[in-house]
Amino acid sequence: MLAWTLTDTLWLAQSLIWYHDKALPVPWGRHAASYVDSIFFGLTVPPTLWVTARWPLGRATWRRALPIHLLNAALIHFVYFFLCMQPVRWVFAVLFDEAAVFRPTTFNVFVQIWFGVLLMYGQMAAVTHGIHYYSRWQDRELRTSRLEAQLAQAQLQMLRMQLHPHFLFNTLHSVSSLMHTDVRAADRILALLGDLLRDSLDKIGSQEITLKQELDFIDRYLEIERTRFRDRLRTELAVEPSAWDALVPSFVLQPLVENAIRHGVSRRARPVRLLVAARREGGRLVLSVRDDGPGLPGEGPLPGRAGLGLANTRARLQQLYGNEGVLELRSGSEGGAEARVEVPFRTAPEQPAPPATLPSAEAAGALSVAESSAAPH
Repeated sequence: MLAWTLTDTLWLAQSLIWYHDKALPVPWGRHAASYVDSIFFGLTVPPTLWVTARWPLGRATWRRALPIHLLNAALIHFVYFFLCMQPVRWVFAVLFDEAAVFRPTTFNVFVQIWFGVLLMYGQMAAVTHGIHYYSRWQDRELRTSRLEAQLAQAQLQMLRMQLHPHFLFNTLHSVSSLMHTDVRAADRILALLGDLLRDSLDKIGSQEITLKQELDFIDRYLEIERTRFRDRLRTELAVEPSAWDALVPSFVLQPLVENAIRHGVSRRARPVRLLVAARREGGRLVLSVRDDGPGLPGEGPLPGRAGLGLANTRARLQQLYGNEGVLELRSGSEGGAEARVEVPFRTAPEQPAPPATLPSAEAAGALSVAESSAAPH
């Protein structure tokens, strides 16, 4: 009703200016009748909305829906012509003494008004169809986004679960290699493995955890590797204080550390230094795992060199962050190799303090660095 009334108000303003410019009397009866028309057609909008929602005109439904819409328009025309237009205009013709406001009921007048009503009904039906299809489009978009989110979650969970047997197989292989040479070390690795498995089970369903929790896991994993390699492996941890509470994908560092040990420590008899670092660069968190082992052949980034662990990690980063998640594997500037991960910097709502088992920050907010030797326990 508001839309129709606004339209007639604008038409009235234009008409008044025209009559004023021509110095002619204003036909108030005709304008009053026009406002009654506006009220009537405003009242027909709800049933038109209902008919459109019940019988929408579509590619597969128009043959059935079109006759219903024509019948509805004919019903509106009949009610308007005999119950609104003719009685109201006769009254206004008398009140305002404007004989031209009322037109006698003839076949030609009936048909002429029918075409006018059909045109206005078509406009209302077009608008209501637009509203109807926009609402359905929004519903489909919502369902699609939910399905995409569920699919992404399922894919992430699958990728994450693939890492567990991969990690377990490699650790059990280490135990197997030590069983005949150092039973105590093998027993120590099995105990640590039990702790790691309990910790990973606690995180089932969590795609992101704090960096502190991830480094807790890596610290125990490195203890297994130090037990295995003894004095051939030296580890360091360098973490900016502001990065402790950043959110990272769970299990993101273990494949990087494992890759460095496999291609760095395992292939060199002398001690190899392994550095796990984390720092904030603007709105991004940068994680890196560097070793000073034999390095990789060639120079520069080597994004294609990835086994199951690295390929899986790269796929998880793509699923979680799109193009904002980056994994690069490159030769180190001073020898060795470096795996580098960049993700958007975000923190958890609750920010726990760093654990006592991990290194504390140095004075003046510098990097926290800890180095441990590979002496067996």
